Amino acid sequence: MPKIIVASRYLKPTSKGTRSNLVKYIATRETVQKYSPKRKDTSVTENQKQLIMELIQINPDGKKLPEYSDYLKNPSKENASELLSELLEQSADMIADKEILVKYVAERPGVEKIGKHGLFSDGDDEIILSQAQKNIAEHQGNVWSHVISLTREDAERLGYTTPEIWRNLIMRHTDDIAKAQNIRLENLRWYAAFHNTTHHPHIHLLVYSTDIKEGFLTENGIEQIKSAFANDIFHNELYQVYEKQTAVRDQLRSEAENVMKNLLSELQNNNQFDPQLEQLILKLQSQFRNSKGKKVYGYLQPNVKKTVDQIVAELAKNPVLKKMYDEWCALEQQKYETYTSAVQKFPPLEENKVFKPIKNTVIRAVLEIDNPAPELDSEMFADSDESDLGEAQSSSEFYIKWTAEYKSACSELYKNHDASKAFELIQAEAEKGNILALHDLGKMYRNGLLGDENITKADEYFQKALQGFLALEPTAKRLRDYVQYRIGKMYALGYDTEQDYSKAFRWFEKSAAAGNKFAQYSLGSLYFYGNGAVQNYEKAFEYYKLSTDQDNAYACYETAKMLREGIGIEKDAEQAEDYFRNAYSGFSKIANDNPDDKIIYRLGLMIFSGTGCDADRDLGIEYIKQSAELGNEHAQAFLENSNRYAQTAAQSAVFSMLFSFGKLISDDYNRSLHGQELRTEHKLKAAIRRKKQALGMKENPLENPQFKR
Repeated sequence: MPKIIVASRYLKPTSKGTRSNLVKYIATRETVQKYSPKRKDTSVTENQKQLIMELIQINPDGKKLPEYSDYLKNPSKENASELLSELLEQSADMIADKEILVKYVAERPGVEKIGKHGLFSDGDDEIILSQAQKNIAEHQGNVWSHVISLTREDAERLGYTTPEIWRNLIMRHTDDIAKAQNIRLENLRWYAAFHNTTHHPHIHLLVYSTDIKEGFLTENGIEQIKSAFANDIFHNELYQVYEKQTAVRDQLRSEAENVMKNLLSELQNNNQFDPQLEQLILKLQSQFRNSKGKKVYGYLQPNVKKTVDQIVAELAKNPVLKKMYDEWCALEQQKYETYTSAVQKFPPLEENKVFKPIKNTVIRAVLEIDNPAPELDSEMFADSDESDLGEAQSSSEFYIKWTAEYKSACSELYKNHDASKAFELIQAEAEKGNILALHDLGKMYRNGLLGDENITKADEYFQKALQGFLALEPTAKRLRDYVQYRIGKMYALGYDTEQDYSKAFRWFEKSAAAGNKFAQYSLGSLYFYGNGAVQNYEKAFEYYKLSTDQDNAYACYETAKMLREGIGIEKDAEQAEDYFRNAYSGFSKIANDNPDDKIIYRLGLMIFSGTGCDADRDLGIEYIKQSAELGNEHAQAFLENSNRYAQTAAQSAVFSMLFSFGKLISDDYNRSLHGQELRTEHKLKAAIRRKKQALGMKENPLENPQFKR
């Protein structure tokens, strides 16, 4: 496995001479000088020995260098020279005010240069070396010195052999550096220089904050910096690891679900199995019967969570699950090995946040003992806009049309928040056979918009809707692709049917072939996550792009992410940004006409992180709060996590990452609203109003997020 080496130290405010000389050193130092072949086997000189001893005393970690091992095995002049060069690089911050370094610098006057010297930063203007020295030397706070190096083989193979490449790398990770060093992004300052040495091409990176109270670095912070750089540099190598790990993770989750279903089947048939596990399952069942609120792990009482954890701990003893988890941990260790030699200690399965979905699987399975019903939803499958359906498409019993009555029902629900009035109108449409109304009645009952949720009633209407779509599909003519998409979506989400990604894939594929942009988006999601098909990022990008070309904002966002990360397509940051802006514009239009918890959350995250728009963290948080109040559990989780971090400018990177990976477990969220009203504070209302005015949006009230057409 390739590896990055990072050494991090800080320079105290009192070491002005050290700081000044270090800046000059990294800016003017030449690449390592080699001895000629005819001298390379000659013995080490006494001066070299003495110099090595002094440097090892200053920096004992130098004994870990491969050059040190080579020197001990063969103390030649060449090996001594190579070791001295690397020791000086690793210890430059500690010896910069010493005569030894001054002499060394004098003997090596060149460097890989940008302009007149090798120093570079984030600005476009040429750096004045003397001014940079002064800035560093006179800074009253701590200055951190990082040496980030690669092996010659890796540097050559990956193209990290020029200052420009390294500068771009740093620029991509300024948020990570700021967060790791507890510096607000706007206060972050840095200088760097690239040294193209023989064995370990590397950069010296000097980091400080304009606020002298900031800029402290913990061991965890150093690990964060190492991880960020390693994941970027070794992206292609790690891609295969991530791919394997994702497959193992999904297999483990699926197998855990199968094991749990088998256990419950044994329990219901009064068959004997592990008595401890049986006792825990019955205990959890009893706890659910005697507790209110959402039956999602994050919202359970501590004592109920404990029971769920205990069940997962027992499941983890299953030989098949244990083998899978060990394999996942081994792959995780490979990722760490790109920047550390330490063997990582991984938590038990029940404590690993990556496998939180297993806990929700347990919860759903136990709930189904009393009330069998799927509780699945996902942003993988976008809701389409049927307002332009035009003429009715019908079979003998069912039809699809946005009638005046149906539009009126939507208005009552969205604008007036009158679920009772909307229900009357929708029910009348459903009795006539309007499939849209049948499906929406199912969602109203499922989400508790008429009081307590009624899964039995929800299933009844979902069943009729599915029957209607299937009956209409052969003769639907112009709307055939749309009907195929809706059938695929019901199979994908498990609405009155066993969740079946394979069937969903086939229906989406038919619809996508006919050009339906929502089916194309959904098919891309199945390929991306490997549901119903072999995971294929290239195919995912292909279908996302097809949907994007038809102005689907959801697809546009996913296309942008893949371009930004270089997944399934070559990285293109500039094009990714264009797509993000298009996605933001599209989401804004959707929010203007039909805002719901999901679209408000998306807009909030984009505004918070400055993705596709100008960053405004305060306003972004207000949007996210609004989404959370509407019952969006992604938003609620975001706000919970936000309380654990200091309010730094680097948060945007953290939560952007959380959102990007959040879809991996999105099916574990139950999006029930339980009829709650929007409770918006005066400040929030004012902020949203200002944003809408800036976007040219109408002053419409927020529509109920749980009623999707």
